[in-house]
Amino acid sequence: AWIKLYITGMLHGSVRWELEPEERATWIDLLLLAGECGKSGRICDNDGQPFPPQYVANHLNIPLELLERTLKKCEAQNRISRSDGVIEVQHWATYQSEYERQRVYRQPEK
Repeated sequence: AWIKLYITGMLHGSVRWELEPEERATWIDLLLLAGECGKSGRICDNDGQPFPPQYVANHLNIPLELLERTLKKCEAQNRISRSDGVIEVQHWATYQSEYERQRVYRQPEK
């Protein structure tokens, strides 16, 4: 599994000036974690329950303070939303590959 990041958007877009370097790295890690979870951009366990913030920080190998600061900024910038503790990446489809989008058309017909 993989996600796509747009070069121009990452180098010249709002992420560049709205987030500090360590927050940008955390944002990218959050995208990767959302992809790993396989829940359409939601960062949660297999049952849809939220991960504790300390678990996410430990998993990403960052201080809890950095995670909380990044989440707060990303939520204010509409990059994520949070509902009952579950982090959800907004506009998740834009981070998905064309391969994933086209997969339904490659399925053998029954």
